[in-house]
Amino acid sequence: MMKLYLILGVVAVVSLSGRAEQPVYSTAGFYAVEGTPRSVQNFNPGWRFHKGDVKGAEAVDFDDQEWEAANLPHGLEITGENASGGRNYQGKAWYRKKFDVSKRSKHGKVYLYFEAVMGEAQVWVNGQHVAEHFGGYLPFAIDITEWAKPAGNVVAVMADNSDSTLYPPGKKQSGLDFSYHGGIYRDTYLIQTSPVHVTLRELSDTVAGGGVFPATLSVTGNDAEIEVRTEVINESSRPLDIEVCNFLEDSEGRRVAELRQSLRLKGGETRQLAKQASLNDVKLWHPDDPNLHFVRTEIRVGGQVVDGLKTRFGVRKFEMKPDGFYVNGKPFGRKIVGANRHQDYNYVGNALPNSGQWRDALLLRRGGCSVIRAAHYPMDPAFYDACDYYGILTTTANPGWHFFNFKQKIFEERLFEDTRQLVRRDRNVASMLLWETCINEFPQQPDYAMNTMHKITHAEYPFPSVFTVADHHEAEKGGFDFHYNCDGKDHNSFHREYGDGGEVDNWYSQNARQRIKREWGENAMVRQSRIQEVALAHTFGSLPAKIGGTMWAGIDHQRGYHPDPFRGGHLDGFRIPRYTHYLYMSQYDPDYNIPHLGEQPMIKIAHEHTQVSGADVVIYSNCDEVRLTICGEDKGTRQPERSGALKDLPHPPFVFENAYDWQVVKKHRDGASKFKDVDIVAEGLIDGRVVVTQVVPYAQRTTGIALSLDGVGVDLVADGSDFIPVRATVVDQYGSPKVLASEYIHFVVEGEGEIIGDSTTYANPKKTEFGVATALIRSTVKPGKITVKAYSKGLEPAEMTFESRPAELPMAFDQVYTAASKKPKSGNALIITAGASDLPADVKELQKRVQKLELEAVGKDQTIMELQSQIGRKGE
Repeated sequence: MMKLYLILGVVAVVSLSGRAEQPVYSTAGFYAVEGTPRSVQNFNPGWRFHKGDVKGAEAVDFDDQEWEAANLPHGLEITGENASGGRNYQGKAWYRKKFDVSKRSKHGKVYLYFEAVMGEAQVWVNGQHVAEHFGGYLPFAIDITEWAKPAGNVVAVMADNSDSTLYPPGKKQSGLDFSYHGGIYRDTYLIQTSPVHVTLRELSDTVAGGGVFPATLSVTGNDAEIEVRTEVINESSRPLDIEVCNFLEDSEGRRVAELRQSLRLKGGETRQLAKQASLNDVKLWHPDDPNLHFVRTEIRVGGQVVDGLKTRFGVRKFEMKPDGFYVNGKPFGRKIVGANRHQDYNYVGNALPNSGQWRDALLLRRGGCSVIRAAHYPMDPAFYDACDYYGILTTTANPGWHFFNFKQKIFEERLFEDTRQLVRRDRNVASMLLWETCINEFPQQPDYAMNTMHKITHAEYPFPSVFTVADHHEAEKGGFDFHYNCDGKDHNSFHREYGDGGEVDNWYSQNARQRIKREWGENAMVRQSRIQEVALAHTFGSLPAKIGGTMWAGIDHQRGYHPDPFRGGHLDGFRIPRYTHYLYMSQYDPDYNIPHLGEQPMIKIAHEHTQVSGADVVIYSNCDEVRLTICGEDKGTRQPERSGALKDLPHPPFVFENAYDWQVVKKHRDGASKFKDVDIVAEGLIDGRVVVTQVVPYAQRTTGIALSLDGVGVDLVADGSDFIPVRATVVDQYGSPKVLASEYIHFVVEGEGEIIGDSTTYANPKKTEFGVATALIRSTVKPGKITVKAYSKGLEPAEMTFESRPAELPMAFDQVYTAASKKPKSGNALIITAGASDLPADVKELQKRVQKLELEAVGKDQTIMELQSQIGRKGE
């Protein structure tokens, strides 16, 4: 892999080819198999969108030419970096799209599959109302065979993210700890099959039914017993003799077992088959060694394959015992420690593409999280795909927080149906540890309702390794399997949220020392991290039956009830690490082989070497000793702090008190050539040998911009909605980061990409925070080169070029219809539209004029900077 970053105007080319392994995402709970009659197409591109209600928009001949173009995932609007406190739009919105279906499906089945639509969804196909769905976090499938034509189909979707007490979560956004960012914000698929096929989970009436359901019955050593359930339907008009073949394959595609069953199905009949198998010397799934298996299913009629798909799962067994957590019959051997996660991302709200889901999991795993708790709804399927791959234990949850509707029975009915669909969706997730099938933090919810959800969970997953969970007293009343937040003396327990609540001043203000912006600097971030050291040590030091805990929260997120986002995460809203990320990372042993990431002896200097830096130098490392050198002076070799409140940390921090004096830097002010002696150098030693080193240079004059691509190994995919972060760092003449720099960076994108946001959302130009400005670069549907340029008046500009790669799935959209769609206004909605209905007409007009002038000014600045750059190059 080639990666050269731009320093002071030099063009950097980043080659994304030749990477080791790119993510492969499941689709509707399965993986398509090439060469079988079942086809899966990416249904995300080529939509048109209108924010607001429109009469008659479901009609086939409705004129939508003034609507904006939209590719899914889509979140209704581009918001500002702070979208908390109800700044986001709530209300109705419409989506329309034209599409064709394959000719081979003339006598087959056609389905639309939506991973999630926020709130209420109403769906029409060719003018016919075909489905409605309530709840913004779970999938639904629609059989559109009756209404689909070979060509010229029109689908219309009304999505409404308004407050509603009629379905979970039910609570008004103004009282909610997260936001109802709207839209069709997860993936959609067009699925076509033959009349005889494996059913979709969402459309099955069978308990624990639908699709292919593999499960582990027992594990003894490296041997295991499994059961595979397969539900088949014959939607032809005549009885057929059918063979169901399930081939168990390991991750390399080697066949390790096969199960064959035959049956005769009447026309219109559905039946679920089950068969068990014994596996010898099988590669088990374990958080430290996450081996995954596939069930390759073929449905045959007369010897011909009429349907085929693959289902991924892990052969593993989880148990809870008085002395802790067991995996595959053996003690796990250490605490399970990690973080909570909300799903939103700066600017795009919840509309985070699969690559962003995967990067979140990867970053948290690399940053010391062996478990991630879903807060407070089921995560995106791509996120769980990544958890399985990286060995991250995880949870899933019914959507909810502090609310139960006691007055309207429909809420309860939908809550129970959510439980059923939640288990069906996530039952094959190998990393799934706990099932939070209750309303989070609401002890007033009825006992019978909790017990009903507990029973639904076990009925839908009638195998071992399933643990329903709720807070201690609710768990007892509801008959749940596992407890949150008890002391671990009488029950197995898990600390669902720690590290935040005790530091908040009050519910109204929500001021806290551990909730900070990166721009507040290193002293604030060091204080935040030192607070988290104590909370983390307490979790490691708890009783054995308390198997671990998750910090609140791993990533910054927007909130409904408060105007300030939660800013206490290991990663900020752009996924840039704070020092706490490295605190958690340092708790891995240096020889621990993180799945797919390798061993990680590490060292991080929590000090930025500036004129306002503190005297103490805190260093996070998992080494035995750390040696510190500042400005050429040896500050000694230290061992970690293993006493007091931090005694239970596997790897406490190294603290060099009063080691830094900025006045020492002034001794080297005679010439730039001597500044090479002004570095801070930390060396991590194991058994007396240096195994890892970090250098923090002393930054001098603010001179230019450096661009870097922060995809953490995940490529940008040309599907029209994928995006990747590009970081613009202000640097000195030697390329050293200027963390105290406060500059506005203007980004220009050329080729097969575009920037998300504009001046109306303060995304472009973007002000640096702690010396860095982030641009989110979104792909088009055509793979190719993308050039990003960064400018700031008075600084050397920067430029880099990278490439997007082709999408894995074929894309289903009408190219003529899409080409004629109006390009969306970048950064639409937040300032002009959000709440605009309450503004006088003259104020609206003034806002539009201000926006127009801002955009014109940006354009002029861009032209001036480009000309200055050309003059500079010619002068050279």
